[in-house]
Amino acid sequence: MFLDPSMTYSCALFEEPIKPVDEVDFRILEEAQIRKMDRLIGLLDLKASDRILEVGCGWGSCAIRAVKKTPCNWTGITISHEQLEWAKRLAAEANLENNITFKYQDYRLTTGQYDKIISVEMIEAVGQAFLPQYFQVLSDRLLPGGIAVLQGIICPDAYYDRYCRSSDFIKKYIFPGGHMPSIGAIKSALPADLTLGEMKHIGRHYAATLDHWYSAWMKNEKEILALGYSESFHRRWQYYFCLCSALFANDHIDTIQFTLTKSL
Repeated sequence: MFLDPSMTYSCALFEEPIKPVDEVDFRILEEAQIRKMDRLIGLLDLKASDRILEVGCGWGSCAIRAVKKTPCNWTGITISHEQLEWAKRLAAEANLENNITFKYQDYRLTTGQYDKIISVEMIEAVGQAFLPQYFQVLSDRLLPGGIAVLQGIICPDAYYDRYCRSSDFIKKYIFPGGHMPSIGAIKSALPADLTLGEMKHIGRHYAATLDHWYSAWMKNEKEILALGYSESFHRRWQYYFCLCSALFANDHIDTIQFTLTKSL
């Protein structure tokens, strides 16, 4: 009802993150999502011989995009049955079943080692106490010299202690159990064999992404309510889109793309 045709529920990358967005343009939004995917895929520097692990594969669009460009061996994991079935269907329709495997699996239960890992806005679901475990799993799954490419929403270090001690609308109503790490928290949680590399701040692009989602949500208001969702649910998501857009636009929260390299 509000996502672009790629079904990508994460920050897009626009040519210019223009605000405000008066009306959703799914063509522009899809192009921006593809631009985001292409940048992350570019950071992976894929080779046909690579084995890739995608931690949190979403609806499968990033895997499909990457493997169409470079026919590597890609494994995507999710803990959503709906996403799993959708992603499998996409791979079948693209005749990529020999290259892409989608699994219903918790990241902590993965085995084996991979040349590269990608994880887009999954870190927010890990939780503050489990950040060290998350990065240790990434290290364990990476071959020596391997790289991980991540995108995640972060809290500025200056606000982080207060954020950790408090509750807020998003924690209570939208993502119970969710947690935005800070850059400092990420650095503290890294095992010794992972080195933080390139980092790009794209928070203003999330403000524009959210404005498109809000416009689409409002455009489809009648259809959303017709599905049986309550008026309070509808207004809660309206507020969520507007709140987060303002937070990103004013640098109260941010989104980063960054790389991790495992030592040899």
